[in-house]
Amino acid sequence: MEKIIAEKDNVRVDNYLREKFPEYSRGYFQRLIKNGSVNINGRHMESGHKVRLGDIVEIEFTDKETKIMPVEMPLDIVYEDDDIIVINKRPDVVVHPAGRHKLDTLVNGLLFYWNNKSFPFMVHRLDKDTSGLIVVAKNEPAKEFLSRQFQNRSVEKKYLTIVEGVIKENEGCIEAPLGRSPETPRKIVVGPASRKAAKTFFKVKKRYGNATYLEVKPHTGRTHQIRVHLAFIGHSVIGDVEYGTQPALAARQMLHASEIKFIHPLTKKTVAFSAVLPEDFKNVLEELEDEKKSV
Repeated sequence: MEKIIAEKDNVRVDNYLREKFPEYSRGYFQRLIKNGSVNINGRHMESGHKVRLGDIVEIEFTDKETKIMPVEMPLDIVYEDDDIIVINKRPDVVVHPAGRHKLDTLVNGLLFYWNNKSFPFMVHRLDKDTSGLIVVAKNEPAKEFLSRQFQNRSVEKKYLTIVEGVIKENEGCIEAPLGRSPETPRKIVVGPASRKAAKTFFKVKKRYGNATYLEVKPHTGRTHQIRVHLAFIGHSVIGDVEYGTQPALAARQMLHASEIKFIHPLTKKTVAFSAVLPEDFKNVLEELEDEKKSV
C-alpha cells in the first residue's frame, strides 16, 4: 500500500494520481478507484472526487484484473524479461479475444504460459493472418512507456510481403488517407471520406514473373494499412482475399512482421528483434523461384 499526502488542492483524484505517477494511465487509476484500491483519509471515493491539500491518499497498486481463460498453446518466444515479452506470432493466431475467438488467442496462451501471474498488455496488434513480431508489456508502467512510443511513431517496424504483379520502381512511398468503408465498416478504404493520414514506404527485394517481394516500413500504424495501401496502387498482397483476389499461391496473406526496434521501458536503451520467415512464406518464395527458372 502506497501512502502520500496531497500537496495540491481541488483536483480530481484520478487526475492527481495520473500526474503523481506518470508511468500509469488515468484509466488504470480509475479501475483501482472502482475496485476500492484507493482511499482518501481512510474512505473509498469515486473518480470524480477532488483531493484537498493535506489529504492522505492510500493506493494499492494491482495488476489488471482478468476474466480471460488461460489456454495452453505453442509460443515462439523471441525475448522475455520482467517487463516485456516479444513473440514471433503464427499466422493463424488472433491476438486478443473477440467475437468467436474466446479461447484460441495469443492473450489466452500468454495467461497459461505465465500461470495467470502476469497479464499481457497489448501495445500493438497484428492481423490474424499476419505472422511475425509482436511486443507485449507485462505490467502497466511498461505498457504506458511502450504505448507512447507507438503513438509518437518512434517504433521502427519492418515487414516482408509478396504482392501481385511486378512493381517497376525500386522503392517508393504510398501516402493516402485511410478510413472505414461506409458499406462494410470492417474494411478500410482510401476514399473521399477517409480522414486518417497514412504513409507506407516500400523497397523491392526481388521481382518474379508476376509477383514482387517487398520490404515495407509503415510510417503510421493504421489498421490494415500495408494491405490497403498496396492494394490501392494495384499490387495486393498475395493471399489477401479481403483486399486482393482469391489466393492461388497462398492460403493466407503473405505479410510478415520481420523486425522491430524500440526503447526498452526499464533500461531506456534501444533494443531490436527479428523473426525468421514462416514455412508457408518460404514455400511461396520457392515456388516463385521455380516458376522463374522454368520460363
